[in-house]
Order: sequence, then structure tokens, then C-alpha cells
Amino acid sequence: MTFTVGEFVRVVARAKSGDITVVAGDPGSVRVVVAGGGADDYDIDQVGDVITVDRVRRGRFVGSSADIVLTVPSSASVELSCTSGDIDVQARVREARAAVASGDIRAAFVERVFRANSASGDIRIGHCEDAEINTASGTVRVGTVARGLRLNAASGNAFISELGESAVCKVASSDIRIDHFLGSELRAKTVSGDVHVGIPPHRTIDLEFTSMSGRLRNQLPPGDGSPSEKTIALSVTAVSGDLVLNGI
Repeated sequence: MTFTVGEFVRVVARAKSGDITVVAGDPGSVRVVVAGGGADDYDIDQVGDVITVDRVRRGRFVGSSADIVLTVPSSASVELSCTSGDIDVQARVREARAAVASGDIRAAFVERVFRANSASGDIRIGHCEDAEINTASGTVRVGTVARGLRLNAASGNAFISELGESAVCKVASSDIRIDHFLGSELRAKTVSGDVHVGIPPHRTIDLEFTSMSGRLRNQLPPGDGSPSEKTIALSVTAVSGDLVLNGI
């Protein structure tokens, strides 16, 4: 089923059992395909520039699954949720919100805000401007967050390749690793886990580190006498965990 839409279309898809995949399409058009034994249980509708795909029938075959494939333009915003299944946003989109109870979340490129909530499953994002990530159990892997990151994780490690401005991270039993911290403020709280931060040269670090049984491991190279280019406010609180500072 294909719909004609305006520039800033919003696509909302909710699935019970099955995967949701978003692929790149042409401007002004959205295509929806629902396939599988439970496909007839879904209703597809358009109201203005909002496309909805929702499960409405609950009959005797409640266990039947259906996969949803959405073909959207790069200006689209997507809101996706499923009870059991993976969400894979392969296309470049404007904004993305994804939630799963059991399954993985993947997104390639989100121009603005990426929001992800997972009860059980891994979360992976290639690039976004801002990210809000909440996970109970699963590994988080982030390529680039151009501005700010908010992370809450109960169990599962978090790996961030590049962070542009600021981050607030709260984890229970997880390690946090930020390979390239280019910003000016990082706040992290962890019960059991280490925090690794890669810091560029020519930085002044305003450090506040508190840990009951962890230690600070400063692996930064010595300065060369050049003036500081930026001050980093770094606040880390841990019950049992180390703070590791690495040069990049």
C-alpha cells in the first residue's frame, strides 16, 4: 500500500510479534507492506501526513506474527514499537523513536533526536544529533552523537565512539566507554562498572570523582605546554568502579 504525503511525514507502526524494518524511499511517498500469518490483523491508515500501522484484530490466532516493512523519505519521522521482534531503521530519517520488550533496535542515521527503550535487547545507532537511550538488559553501541546523550542502563555495557557536547549516564551494572569525548560536560553514575573516557589534547579537566572501591587511572599523555582549548567538567560517581582517562 502506497501513500502520497507531504515533506515532513510521520509514520507510526506498532507490532506484537514480528520485525519492523524501515528502508529508504522517494520524497512524497510512503509504502507499507505487512507480511506473515498475522498480516490480516493490521489496519493501515492515513490522516494528513500521519501514517499509522496498528494491530487491531485479536482473534484465535493471537500467536501469529507479521513483519512490517516501511519505505519512507529521508524527511520522515518514525515511531516504532513491538512486543517481540527487532526494529531496524536502515533508511536515513529525521527523527526516530523505537521501543521493544524483547528484541534489538538498530538505526543507521537519524538527523535529529533518536529515542530508544528496550527491556531486553541490544541497541545500535550509527549517527544522531541527540540520543535518549533506556535499556534494562542489552549492549548499547553508538557511533556519533553530535550533541547530547542521556543514557540509563540496568545491565549491559555502553560503547560510544564519538560524543560532541554533553552526556548524562546512569548505569547499574555496566561499563561505559566513550572513545572520543569532544564536548565540555560529562556526568556519570554507576553502581558496578568502569567509566572510560577518551580526551583530546589541550583540555583542562575540572574533575570530580567519587568511588567507594574504585580508583582513578590517568593514562593521559603529559602536556606540551600549549594553551588549553576547552575545559571539560567531568563528574563521575561509582560504588565499585574505576574512572579511566585515555588520550586520543
